[in-house]
Amino acid sequence: MDHPLAAALAFVSKVASVLARPQVVGSAVAALLVLVVGARLRFGRGVWTARLASPAVRTDGAYAVFYLAGIYAFLISGPTYRLLDALVTAHAPFLRLGLLRGLPFWSQFFVASLVMDLVLYWTHRAMHRLPWLWAFHSVHHSQREMNGLANFRFHAGDVFLRGLAQFVPGLLLGVPVWVWLPSVWIQVALDCLAHTGLGWGYGPLGRVLVSPGFHRVHHSAEPGHRDLNFGMTYSFWDRAFGTAGGGPAEPAGYGLPGAPVPPSFLRQLAYPFASLAHVDSQRAITPAPPEAAS
Repeated sequence: MDHPLAAALAFVSKVASVLARPQVVGSAVAALLVLVVGARLRFGRGVWTARLASPAVRTDGAYAVFYLAGIYAFLISGPTYRLLDALVTAHAPFLRLGLLRGLPFWSQFFVASLVMDLVLYWTHRAMHRLPWLWAFHSVHHSQREMNGLANFRFHAGDVFLRGLAQFVPGLLLGVPVWVWLPSVWIQVALDCLAHTGLGWGYGPLGRVLVSPGFHRVHHSAEPGHRDLNFGMTYSFWDRAFGTAGGGPAEPAGYGLPGAPVPPSFLRQLAYPFASLAHVDSQRAITPAPPEAAS
């Protein structure tokens, strides 16, 4: 049997190797820079550190660790991807078309980005439309204090479903790691910036990219605003499909007033399942309407 100290050192070494991966380091640096700079610009000197120490932001920080430190990948996405990859190899190898193979870097980058973002746009809309998906996605909308780390406040079920939606398009395109890795860093930086609550519109570029001013409308406490501005990276999907809206003024508030989403990370992980179970139990005890007399 290995000595306990040797086993502990091996575990620490494995964790360190995960944290040192380029994906983790680059994403963490991008998120922290946006968090600090965005908080200072939004809340001003002398206040931003207190806002970052609030319980709501600490919950967002727990989500950031859960995803950036590879915990989600180790527990959920990694095993799922290996299973799906094995199933494709055994039963549907024709899906590995590699449509982007041989194209220059920038061509691969932009085509993959456009296709994946279009998939996410429609997945996002479905999460607002279908009650069982909204039970998971509502966790993301529960944040009342917009900040860079709010980008990571996604329930694991939410992230899992979005990843599942992208699996087949990813196989068809065949995005290599040297294209995928820079796109992850850029995506994290843009998404974190979009959640700062700043009023930036990006000028003419805002007609292409989702800006903080564009996305904060989507997080407004006004119920009608939640069905606007679904784009994740590109704002032109909303304009093309008629879901763009909102003005330049900052919403009066953020979050889901009256919704029972709990404040802590662990309780939020349990919330969608408890919420769906409650809905099912209410349906079970509600008597069926009497049949109309013939």
